[in-house]
Amino acid sequence: MEKIISVTQNKCKQCYSCVRNCPVNAVQIKNGQAEIIYSRCINCGKCINSCSQNAKVVLSSKEETLKLLKNNEKVIACVAPSFITSFKPYSYKKFIGALKEMGFSEVWEVAIGAEVLSSKIDKFIKLNKDKTYISTPCPAFISMIEKHYPELIKYLLPFTSPIIATGKLIKNKYKESKVVFLGPCVSKKAEALNPQFKGIIDSVLTFEELKELFREKEILIQRAKKSDFDVTSSNKGRLFPLSTGLLKNLNLDLNDSDYISVDNLEECFKLINTLYKGKPTFKFVDLLMCKGCIEGPKIDSDLDYYEKINEIHKFCKEKDDKNNIKYMDNIKLERKFINKRNIMAFPSEDEIKEVLEKTNKYNSEDELNCGACGYDTCRDKAIAVLQGIAEVDMCLPYLLSKKSKLLDKVSNNLKEITSLKDELETIIKSSYDGLVVTNGEGEILKTNDAWHRMVEYDKKDKVQDMEKKNVIFPSATLLALKEKRRISFIQKTNKGKKYLATATPLFEDGKITRVVTNIRDIDELNRLREQLLETKKLEKYHLKKDKVVKDLDIKNENLVANSVEFGKVLYTASNVSKVDSTILILGESGVGKEVVASFIHKLSNRNKNDFIKINCGAIPENLIESELFGYETGAFTGAQKGGKPGLIELADKGTLFLDEIGDLPLHLQVKLLRVLQEKRIIRIGGTEEKIVDVRIVAATNKDLLSMVKKGTFREDLYYRLNVVPIEIPPLRRRKSDILPLCYHFLDIYNKKYGQNKDLSSEAESILKEYSWPGNVRELQNVIERLVVTINKEIIDEKDLPVFIFNDTKDICKRIKIEGILPLKEANELMEKMIIKKAYEKYNNTYKIAEVLGVNQSTVVRKINKYIKNNAYEHK
Repeated sequence: MEKIISVTQNKCKQCYSCVRNCPVNAVQIKNGQAEIIYSRCINCGKCINSCSQNAKVVLSSKEETLKLLKNNEKVIACVAPSFITSFKPYSYKKFIGALKEMGFSEVWEVAIGAEVLSSKIDKFIKLNKDKTYISTPCPAFISMIEKHYPELIKYLLPFTSPIIATGKLIKNKYKESKVVFLGPCVSKKAEALNPQFKGIIDSVLTFEELKELFREKEILIQRAKKSDFDVTSSNKGRLFPLSTGLLKNLNLDLNDSDYISVDNLEECFKLINTLYKGKPTFKFVDLLMCKGCIEGPKIDSDLDYYEKINEIHKFCKEKDDKNNIKYMDNIKLERKFINKRNIMAFPSEDEIKEVLEKTNKYNSEDELNCGACGYDTCRDKAIAVLQGIAEVDMCLPYLLSKKSKLLDKVSNNLKEITSLKDELETIIKSSYDGLVVTNGEGEILKTNDAWHRMVEYDKKDKVQDMEKKNVIFPSATLLALKEKRRISFIQKTNKGKKYLATATPLFEDGKITRVVTNIRDIDELNRLREQLLETKKLEKYHLKKDKVVKDLDIKNENLVANSVEFGKVLYTASNVSKVDSTILILGESGVGKEVVASFIHKLSNRNKNDFIKINCGAIPENLIESELFGYETGAFTGAQKGGKPGLIELADKGTLFLDEIGDLPLHLQVKLLRVLQEKRIIRIGGTEEKIVDVRIVAATNKDLLSMVKKGTFREDLYYRLNVVPIEIPPLRRRKSDILPLCYHFLDIYNKKYGQNKDLSSEAESILKEYSWPGNVRELQNVIERLVVTINKEIIDEKDLPVFIFNDTKDICKRIKIEGILPLKEANELMEKMIIKKAYEKYNNTYKIAEVLGVNQSTVVRKINKYIKNNAYEHK
């Protein structure tokens, strides 16, 4: 496959001119760049002439030709007749002299081959008068027929072109010679590479390349010695480059209607259409694609079309006595043509429609067929897209529409950015802190009014100048530029003022591009601090004055919920809060049952009334009845005068929270059941019933159903309480709540004890992995302990209690946390952990000995050492 024309990618500018001018759709657009499809290309050169960026490059033969001239004694130049138009105003003899100066041993005219070829065509047509034939001197047209219209091969004259004919004549005379063709046509390079003509034409130079060689070799045609062609044609052979040139070399007895002349691309396609329709009326077609070879893509001439015709006719009148072709009559000039068609798959109608819709073409009215993409119609372009030789974005109207939408989007974004900029400017301007922004060189770019108020400076000054003048000292900006990090310190001015200055450098590609510095007046901060202290004193005073002392402990807890599990609990609690159903909250000790009960009360319609809570397991059995139901005067020894209402009575219109309900004595369970069923109570020692409107929320960490089966908890009370059960999962089952709770309590105790403690990432990881058997209450205690006992701001893994490490499942984490230990101590640590794990799992010294592969006596000794229990009590 001949790769004669290529594309310089960085020069291709997506103008699609080559697509538009290629007669056979041999240009593929890929990623916006043109590529030649060599299986379809006919090397006509249309893409070269139409490319305004000179992105199309013709395969150069200059180096190849120079190598032939250097390595061979007999190198013959074979010159197309159109040279006379390209090298105007020089005489043909000067031109021949310049070629011989370059190193050519002989110079022949292609016209000699044209005349020999004409005589053979004459004889052939006279023998085949009943058929229609098309002349074959144009390799671009022949390539088009072979690759795109092979059905028409039967109309091609089975003869080679004039340059191949001339090459054969030369090689017949000089067996060891090398032949270089000089002409205006790109497709001749491809013709010379045709396997049928191997070894006939050794190199092909365009007139443009030949001129470049003349310049490189510093050969001036005007100074060259005059010389003649070594073998010339008669005058008619020089007419071959012109339309009807071949006809004028033939001696056919044909009527005017028997032959036609085709000399441009449009007429070529008309001819093809005529031949496809059926049997043509004409007998012979003299065909050239480029209005004759004088309009070849590489003619490189400033003359217009008619001036070129005139020059060819003038050249024909030149006389030369060296015409000698008698020994050339026996040369065979026949050739064969091959079907080279490469059929591309034709897409379906649905596929074409889908591509059209991508460019906003939903019906025929939308198809502009403007040709901007290089294809005649939008449909042709859609087909090309599906065949892989075009791209959707080649459509100019679509791109304009896309551009319009993009501009609207950019416009909206610009408005938004402008609004944000104005908002930022307002914030900076209104900031009470002084703000200054500099570039990486210390030049001031932006300041606010507060900066001007605090620091007096010349706007032309850099911060370096301000530091030298002692306006500010030292400069936070310069320190940040020097140390390449955030700087914060007390800054002084020449006016005696002190400011807390913080400079933050901004980086881009490792370099500081901006430094943002803010300053705060220390005196102002002290005044604010004093005001805050005074406010706190007043607040405490008012709290003491306005506080209503009650026997009940009603807290306003903050909820911390980050896990899905606890979120579901709160979701259920919020759903049932609006109704008065009895709720039973289940969960281990410390999971936050009281917090959930308080949450339910606050969301309920009773939230304006009291939330009363009592821990049934914390009050002695002989007192709990009086606490719940109250008593009358004289009910028992020590009863206060006037009696006392119970908690159930106090919770009227509100909510009563019965914590640890599983510890309620059996005889009181009966009385509580009556309250739930009848909403009535009788005080101890009293006779009068009182109606109470109270909602009961109970909680327990015990398995009430098991207690019912054992007879320690009433079955009827259990089912009365268990109307809406809510189970709170332990903290170990909602890991994502651990760190939020850590920081919640950290914030509480930092404020309480005036600290500013924080957790390292390693400490966070250990705390998150701990099982927290005491749940939220244990976590709260651990955080308080860390805040009050650790004497540094960052709490890391080394500061955590030892029991947290003993619980970890990852031995590697423990070793990492405790750092490098003496080998003996590390072994003991590992041994202790293994013994403890085995002891917890089996609780049998013989089984432990079997699993660990040691004696039972060894296990007993290790348990005594590490667990400090009497191992002999174990089985």
